[in-house]
Amino acid sequence: MENKQGESYLETHHVEWLAGGGKDSIYNTVALCPNCPKKMHILDFKADVNKLKQKALEQVN
Repeated sequence: MENKQGESYLETHHVEWLAGGGKDSIYNTVALCPNCPKKMHILDFKADVNKLKQKALEQVN
């Protein structure tokens, strides 16, 4: 997705939601396209959460 200046951008998303006790740290944060954080909150699929957790761990290691 692009902003008004035509530049691509991402949004950060907490894998384990802060409201659910997730930590506000880089280890609990992933960058997603602007539409995906909304999808994550609306659908709240555990499989999606698990996939993001795995991807976040891969980036740390």
